[in-house]
Amino acid sequence: MAHNAPEGRAPDVQRGREIFDLDVSNVRWFSVFIVLLLIVTAAAAFVMLGGFRIPLPTTRAAPANEESTTAPFATLQSAPQDELRTYRRSKATALEGYHWVDRTGGVVQIPIERAMELVAAQSTAQATTQSAAQSVTQGVSPESKPAAPAAPPGRERTR
Repeated sequence: MAHNAPEGRAPDVQRGREIFDLDVSNVRWFSVFIVLLLIVTAAAAFVMLGGFRIPLPTTRAAPANEESTTAPFATLQSAPQDELRTYRRSKATALEGYHWVDRTGGVVQIPIERAMELVAAQSTAQATTQSAAQSVTQGVSPESKPAAPAAPPGRERTR
């Protein structure tokens, strides 16, 4: 008796033959089932998505004439560089130029760099005015303010 055979059973091996444990009919049926499942799934998706039909719009508006400036749908430009350049130039002119916004109210649009300079100067003037006002309310005159702190010994300040 062979040492790897179950007890009470004689080995099925005959001289010159191997035991083939895989039942090929089960593999065959499994592969057929998978193919059928793929076909059914594809058919269900085809039906659910409406097949190969392309929905047409219910009404199609034709342009009144060929030179119409408005199209029933958005169109792409073949060369948008010129329009982009013009657009950017107009925006730069608006930022860098002087224009009346409201002539009766006296409102003027000025270049953005000049506006930033004016705001910075105005905020510096307000800060100076506020610090002077605080000094006066505290009884310290602006001339008698303490000088800037001296440099620590051994370290000279050079300009």
